Amino acid sequence: MLRSLWLLFVYMAFLGLGVSAPFVATLGYVWVDTFQPQAVSYILLSQLPVAMIMGIAAVGGYILVDRRSPPPLTLQSVLQVMMAIWVTATLVWAQAPDAAWEKWDWAFKTIAFAAFMPLVIRSRVQIEAFAQTYVFSLAANFVTFGVKVLISGGGYGRNLGLEAGNSGLSEGGLLSTSCLMAIPLAIFLASHSQLLPKFKLMPLAYWGIAGLALATAIGTYERSALVGLIVLALYMWTRTKHKIGFGIVVVITACLVIFSTSHAWNARVDSITNFEQENSAYVRILVWKWTLGFVASHPLGGGFASYLVNHIEIPATSTSAGAVEFGRAFHSIYFEVLGEQGYPGLFMFLLLAGSTFLMLRRLAKKARPYPELKWVIGLSDALQSGLAVFLTSGAFVGIAFQPMFWYFISMSICLNAYVWRVERAGAQVVTGWRAMALAPARHYPPVAEVPGWRQRGPGTQSPNAPLG
Repeated sequence: MLRSLWLLFVYMAFLGLGVSAPFVATLGYVWVDTFQPQAVSYILLSQLPVAMIMGIAAVGGYILVDRRSPPPLTLQSVLQVMMAIWVTATLVWAQAPDAAWEKWDWAFKTIAFAAFMPLVIRSRVQIEAFAQTYVFSLAANFVTFGVKVLISGGGYGRNLGLEAGNSGLSEGGLLSTSCLMAIPLAIFLASHSQLLPKFKLMPLAYWGIAGLALATAIGTYERSALVGLIVLALYMWTRTKHKIGFGIVVVITACLVIFSTSHAWNARVDSITNFEQENSAYVRILVWKWTLGFVASHPLGGGFASYLVNHIEIPATSTSAGAVEFGRAFHSIYFEVLGEQGYPGLFMFLLLAGSTFLMLRRLAKKARPYPELKWVIGLSDALQSGLAVFLTSGAFVGIAFQPMFWYFISMSICLNAYVWRVERAGAQVVTGWRAMALAPARHYPPVAEVPGWRQRGPGTQSPNAPLG
């Protein structure tokens, strides 16, 4: 009961603050979409369409009182809108119409709201609040899981978090990938956070969140988590300036993982190289082979949940008889998008991911000469690391339309728009998100919150000169 009342209070706080600062309602939608309070509440919230109400409040608040300083039109924003249109169009020829409509109901909202966010999230404070909200919403699920893993160990298919069942963040593949993507964001906040009080131990709290996220990812016993963990370590190592120190931390962490994991975890990981003897891994390969054959005759895809029409023939081996299975999931973001949205959908998906990487690297390079924009470099590296995890771990998990990928893309677009506004900012700098949120519609103050870096002294640089 107390938990339900507390969640109701938090929900109403997002709505109430969203009246005076509409971007808060957008953060409220991120919280609802990630934390899923309706799934763990016993009263009221479990009976209401909480996501729809928060979404209407966010979009309505923007339209009524916050339509100002729109971001520049980018390829990534266009691709998000095109993807939302395309996944809707594929419903016309969906192979499993009822299931396709069910998945479209949440996947379309994820893509559409992610495309909307850069209109509202503008300043450094707002971008950080976006990252904070997302990390803390995830932490509510993996902190308890991580503590239980450290105490008693994990296990494949075990529910150690808030939610029960095998969907959402209670599913191991989605949970482990989300945790690994949250690690670089938590480390970024440990160094660059401005929202929370500047206690000396505050960075340790963020590092603790990152550590519990790592423990949770390992404790799920998901093989995709091991792949993502290796890629995360390598990518973060390439982006850090302290390569020796970071390398030592990685080696120590790897030794602790090997020493502390159980025989069951090691056996689970060893099955990666023995995929022909491990049923689930071998069936995935057969599903991918079926998908390639399916899109050969359906190049525009089969709509959401088209895997329901597949039939997989599993050949007999020396230890098992042959069998035929129906409706096996794609178990890969790439084959999921290919099978459901066809070659056009896969092209847009890959172009969106690749162009976002290039944009983030360009932003980091552009901000490097300016100490005041050091946080831009840090967030750019964190977002790149998270996307690298998603694109590798996701190769073995069907999570292409889950929120984390689309939120990372949106955060990248917001960061790009911030730097774009800073380049064009006037001499007058406004601080305080509340003043900006309540600004008159016709007289918009600059959104940038980087005092001083433009004023380098007489004759050094024009206020409107581009960075770099």
